[in-house]
Parts: sequence; C-alpha cells; structure tokens
Amino acid sequence: MRALYLLLVLAATPVVAAPLSYYLPREANYDPSVPTPEDVLGTEVGEWHVRHDQVVAYARAVAAASDRVTVEETGRTHEDRPVLLVTVTSPANQADIATIRDRHAALADPASGETGDGLPAVVWFCYSVHGNEPSGANSGLLTLYHLAACTDPEVVSLLESTVVLIDPAVNPDGLSRFAQWANMHKGKVPVADPATREHREDWPSGRTNHYWFDLNRDWMLLTHPESRARIGTYHAWMPNVLIDFHEMGTNSTYFFQPGVPARRNPITPEENVRLTERIAAYHAAEFDGEGDLYYSEEDFDDFYYGKGSTYPDANGAIGILFEQASSRGHVQDTVNGLLTFPYTIRNQFRTAQSTLRAMADMGPELNAYLARFHREAARAGTSDPVGAYVFGDAHDPMRTYLMADILLRHGVRLHNLSRDVTRGGNEFLAGLAYAVPTDQPAYSLVRAFFEEPKVFADSLFYDVSAWTFPHAFNLPFAAMDRGVVGREVETLLRPEEAPPTAPGAYAYVLEWDDYYAPRSAYRLLAAGARVRVAAEPFTGVTPSGEVAFGRGSLVVPAGIQPPGLDLEPLLRRAAVDDGVRVHALTGGLTPAGIDVGSPSMKPLTKPVPLLVVGHGVSSYEAGEVWHLLDARMRIPVTQVDTDRLGGVDLEPYTHVILVDGNYGRLDSTVVAKVKDWVRGGGTLIAQKDAIRWADRNGLVDVEFVEDPEEDDEDEEPAARRPYAGRDADRGAKVTGGVILETRIDTTHPLAYGYTRDRLPVFRNSNLYLKHTDDVYDDVAVYTADPLLAGYIHPENLARARNSVSIATRSLGRGHIALFTDDMAFRGFWYGTSRALLNALLFGDVR
Repeated sequence: MRALYLLLVLAATPVVAAPLSYYLPREANYDPSVPTPEDVLGTEVGEWHVRHDQVVAYARAVAAASDRVTVEETGRTHEDRPVLLVTVTSPANQADIATIRDRHAALADPASGETGDGLPAVVWFCYSVHGNEPSGANSGLLTLYHLAACTDPEVVSLLESTVVLIDPAVNPDGLSRFAQWANMHKGKVPVADPATREHREDWPSGRTNHYWFDLNRDWMLLTHPESRARIGTYHAWMPNVLIDFHEMGTNSTYFFQPGVPARRNPITPEENVRLTERIAAYHAAEFDGEGDLYYSEEDFDDFYYGKGSTYPDANGAIGILFEQASSRGHVQDTVNGLLTFPYTIRNQFRTAQSTLRAMADMGPELNAYLARFHREAARAGTSDPVGAYVFGDAHDPMRTYLMADILLRHGVRLHNLSRDVTRGGNEFLAGLAYAVPTDQPAYSLVRAFFEEPKVFADSLFYDVSAWTFPHAFNLPFAAMDRGVVGREVETLLRPEEAPPTAPGAYAYVLEWDDYYAPRSAYRLLAAGARVRVAAEPFTGVTPSGEVAFGRGSLVVPAGIQPPGLDLEPLLRRAAVDDGVRVHALTGGLTPAGIDVGSPSMKPLTKPVPLLVVGHGVSSYEAGEVWHLLDARMRIPVTQVDTDRLGGVDLEPYTHVILVDGNYGRLDSTVVAKVKDWVRGGGTLIAQKDAIRWADRNGLVDVEFVEDPEEDDEDEEPAARRPYAGRDADRGAKVTGGVILETRIDTTHPLAYGYTRDRLPVFRNSNLYLKHTDDVYDDVAVYTADPLLAGYIHPENLARARNSVSIATRSLGRGHIALFTDDMAFRGFWYGTSRALLNALLFGDVR
C-alpha cells in the first residue's frame, strides 16, 4: 500500500490525498454506524488541513453515534473556542466513568488507600499544542474513529482495560490560524518546493496561541485559559501516560523519548526512565516493521517541567514526546525524498496505536507506579530537612494570591502560617503568607517550584534551566521547619479591599505596591481623572489615623477633578476588582513628607502605547507585552508592523515599545522619525537587542560588555579540543534561561512600588550593558554574585557581574527606558513586569 501511495505522489501531477485505508490497520473491521471523518468533513483526512471547528464537529458527531465516546467542554480559549476533552473507553466503563476517574485520581493520594486493583489505566493524547504542527490534530481524527468504530477483539479488549483521553487540539487558536494559511495557499497542483509560500508562514506563525505564547511552555505557569482548563482535567484524572504530539524540521525523521539521558530532571525517578524505554520499544517495533527512520535519546530533554511531555514526570506519570518531520503544507521536498502531509499524519496515528499496545500490556504496572510514586514522594518529603517553604509579601497580597492560586491548581497542599515568623530579614505574617509543607504527595512538584538548582549534569538545555516561582513573583520565601505549618487552605480568597467611605474627602491615595495598581491608574486616567504620583514618601491623615505612603503612590485630589466626574465607582473598582488599597485623606497638609499640593506630586498623562510588531520582531516577547497590557492591565495598545511604521504618525502616541528583535528593516527615514518623536517628548522602551538598534542609530549611547578578547599572537595557543564536542562547547555558552539577582534603586520612577532593593530577573540572552557616566541612570544592576538559580556559563557570569539590567537615557525632551532582560517572560514574571509598567506610566517622571 505504501509503495503504491508513493508512486501516486511521484506522478507528474502529485496526488497528496490518501484514502482512509491508507491510515488504518489492514483488515480491521469497523461499525458503519460511526461516521468517518469524511462523512462529517466532506473530504479525506490529509486532503486539507483541518480547522478547529471541524475537529469539534467531528468529535461531537462521533460521540452522538458511539456509546464508547463522550465529549465535554472544559474551557474556552482567548478567541472563545472550546477546549475539549474526548473520553473513549468501553460502554461499561462509560457507565461508571465518574467512579473510575475518582479512583484513578485517588492513586495519587496515599491516604486514600486506593490500590488500583481492577482499575483501567489512563492514557492522554495531546494533539498539536503548536498549531503549525498539524499532523497531530489531523491524526487525532483517525485515532478517535478507530477507537470508536473498530469492532476487532483487540480494540474491544483495550477499551475494557484502558480509558483514552483525547485533547484533539491543545492550541485551538493557533491550529485554526495555521490551517487557514496552509489551505489558502494550496493549489490545484501540489507544490513541493520548500520555497513556496504555502511552506513559509507569515509573522506570527500558527505555532502560538492568540497572544503569541508557546502553550507547550505553560503547563506549570498557567498563564492562559487553555492551560488552566487542561491542568484541571489532568488532576481530576491523574493519567498514567501522556503523549505530546509534535513536529520538527522537514529534513528530520521521527523522534520519541527518552530524550538525552544527561538532561533529565534529577527529581524524576529512574523507574520513570525504565518505563519510558519499555514503551519506546513498542514504537521502534512499529517503525521497524516498515523500515521507517526514527531516533531516540538525542536533541530533546526532560528537564523543564513546564512542557507537556515532562510535566507528567513530576506527577507519577510517563510523559512522552513525539516529533514527526513536518511537511508544513501538503507536500514538500526533503533530503529523505518527498514528504507528504498524509504520511506525517499516518506516522502519528501509528505511534498512537503502539502506545495503546503498550497500555494494554503494562496498564496494571503503570497504575502501581503512579501510586508508588506518590507514596515515596510523601515519604521523601517527610525526611527532607526542609519542613516547609514559606512565601508571601505583606506589601502586595495580590502577587502572593496569584502564586498560591497556581500551586493549588497543581494539587499542591497549601497551609496558613501557624504564627508570624522572620527569616533572612523577611517577615512573614500569618494571614499574608503561606506555608507549603514538604511531607505531601506532591513533594516532587513542591521541589520543582521552590528549589534553586545551580549544579547540573549537563550544560545544554532544550529550554530554561530555572523557574523558581517565588523569584518570578518577586516574593520573599524561606525554607523552615514544620512548626510554621498551620491549617490547610481549603478555599483561597482573592484579595479584595474595602473602598473608602469618606464623603467630602480631600484626596484619595492608591498604594502602588499592589500588583493591579497600573490597571486602576489607567482606568482613572482614561475616565479623565487628574492623577498625581508621589515622587517622595509622605504620611497622610485618614479617618482611621495616619498612614505612611511610599514613592509611586497615586494621589487623586478631589478638588481639581473635571466637573461631573464621579470618582466613587472608579475607586470602588480599584479596591474590589483590582485589590488595590485605597485611602481617603482628610486634608492636604501632611504630618510628614511632602504635602498633597507639592511639586513632587507629579501629574500623570494617559499612556497611549504603540508596540512595534512584525517581521524581525520576537513574536514571543511582543505577545508578552501585548498580553500584559491588554489581558492583565486592560491598557489598549496599538500594534504596528515594522514594514508600516514609516507611514504612521507618531504624534498621538506617548510610548513606542521595541522588544527583542532585528530592526534592520527600519530605514533611515523611520529612524529619523523616531528620533524626532523622542526629542519632542516621547518615551521609547527598548528591550534586549532593540537596545543595539537604538545604540547603532544614535538614540542612545551605551557600551556593551563584549565577549572575552581573542588570544594574542604572543600567547600560548588554545588547548585543542575534539571536534565531536564542538556543538556542546558552543551550546554551553548559550544562556537559555537563568535567574540572576540585581540591586534596584527603589527611589527611581522605574522602580516605584518595589519595597526591597534586591530584584530577581530572568535572563535568556548574552547582552550586557556597562555602567553609564551618569550615576543616576542605572536603575537595576546585577550584584557581584548574581546567580540565584539555573545554569550560566562562567564567562557569561563574569560579564553579568555588576553590569546593568535596567537603565534610562534622555534625548531632547524625551526619555528612553532600556531593559536588557525579558521583563514579562512567559507572562509569569510578575515581579519584573512592574518595571515595564512603570516605564509606561512614569517613564517621563523626573
């Protein structure tokens, strides 16, 4: 069959659509009452790229026809597409599915006494988390049809002993975006030339979700609704095996885990690796049978627990990554011959079947491993010298809440403090901080969230090397004994402040420490309110007494507001919706510090930001800024492509934001326009390589800490090294993701709201700035010993020491904010995103 198919493909006019029989097992028998994909879609699988709405329609059609299948909606994407969970198992299991689910989840709780005897094993197929890796979602149609309709004894028996969960499109928004691209560029005659537009998506690609985030990095972070829905399902079921279907370069073959042995997270037990190897043998046998190329234990790793193929490893399951060479469109020339879309789909279907054969043989063993993993984790936690991790910030209950909420969603047990405690100069107050005990079944996850690894078996990482959560949230935390652990948190309450009730108040003050204070500030400014920011601390008199306020506090004097403006609903929303502490002042004369009418009360203007996007710009970082402003802070941001910036009048905008990227497409005319705009009073925000662009074009004058000088001719030649180690040596110098410590000047407007002079930042580049001659322009500087967690090459660590992380410059009447790090990394660096927001609201405050 395969040989005949390839002959068809190689004909003068290639035929890249395949009949259903091309994919399915030979001589299998199917129930005709269950619709095929063609019955619902109108075309064969692989003839067109399936859209998400078609995936949903097919899943619901099969569920309506088969008593083996149910479909439930677990959430909605940013674009309001449904997130589906399709459950396939025997009719008898379906009749008792809630009990099976609850018993299976109980395997992760040693106190439940659940042994798993007679309990079906659970496998979860996650398709196309990257929307432009479509063979997964398209093959999921086949897997669903095969399991729902096949009447062969092998499948009937499998479904009696196994529950198959299917996430038919992990990234509905990205899949739909890519399907539109591939289908709209498909011709009547397929074009295999890699250069054709069908194979070259425009910016941004369908890989990412609505806000251009990689959802395959969001399993721990839970920034997006798709991930939150998925994690809820995960912990409701606690599957044994999770398969993550991906694609890789067109000239590759097929990869399945295990990954690189030296790059496994040390928290993952050896038994996980052995089980993964045993399952891999089923995949190898499948491909060996037809002579297809594949490989394992190379390229990909199992270190970062925030991916779909590694998150299960920290939860007693086996996470497995599949990577199929991608046709991207419908057919493409490769070094291995002509690669067709149907062939990529077929391979993904085949490895789903080899996984199911492994489940049929290993189900009881996998259930036993799941229960044993959590028993041993709880036992290990009990013997850990750390009794509990304590975290919290009394200055910003919202950030504390946001981190606590994520932990609870991951099944981590969270407790109140039994008393106020102080450790390492930080005070943790009962009611404003939490304790996470180590003696719990989720001990592996607790370690993953709180530990600060600095020593590694390998210096190469497929993704980040550190993600310590309290650092990302800029929350004080400490390892303590179990004596601080109080009652378990059953219901986590979102911070909500009482709105001020002081008729006739002289002014109102909003504390800038609170995470959502920028959202409140913008809402006030957008409504026309006149708002001041305190450039110096002061003490105000409120109806309940004196209150000290820090720099950055927002002051809204009642007497100067525009006629007809009702402040009460705006302040109520700030307190109740945003959790911002709002105070009413009884007068303008303060007991200490500046008065309300002081020149140090600087007026604010409503920010009108323009974000440069498009070719050359990092879509990840642009998406992070878009998401921060739009989804989190409700600040509208205009997005303008690099190719169109020259035709846009910059006068209406207060800020232009350039994230990491190559801005060489901006010609001299555009550069001159941006310069004139800054000189006239605009604020430019430049992040990472955008700083190099600004320096090259004369907007700023900075010096970079460059690579170490090459050896002089008179010096001894460098020691010879084996050629085989070349890639590893070079890769070791890549800073893929590390957490470093800075000293931050809390008196600077870009640092308003920070209450400690140490700020953890996330670094994933090798761009380092030297100090400026103006000693007031360096806002945050790396400490002399900055490494907090993760891997960084010694040469790069030396360059980082005492270099600049955040700086400001002036040009004419305008200002430029420079960020050498990704301040909103993956939407979960809540700590540093404040500095970016400060640049937006206070960038011109001097």
